[in-house]
Amino acid sequence: MKKIIFLVLIMFNSLFAADSYEIEVAHNDELFIINGEKFEAKTYCLGWDSGEYVIFLDGSPMGACATAVLYNINRKQKCEVWCE
Repeated sequence: MKKIIFLVLIMFNSLFAADSYEIEVAHNDELFIINGEKFEAKTYCLGWDSGEYVIFLDGSPMGACATAVLYNINRKQKCEVWCE
């Protein structure tokens, strides 16, 4: 029984795991290169820096979007960006 519960928990966690992406380049709190794609903040993503990790709440990490919403895992903040 314990093995079944353990397997169910592992399957449940993997269903909700989101891919995270490293901020490769950050410039002036408004320009970011993530996954080799360019994203520009709609206002500012204050203090966001290269080496931090983000999750895409909306939009595409491949840059195939007009806008995106990023969640910075390190800072626990979200920011709206334009996709280029």
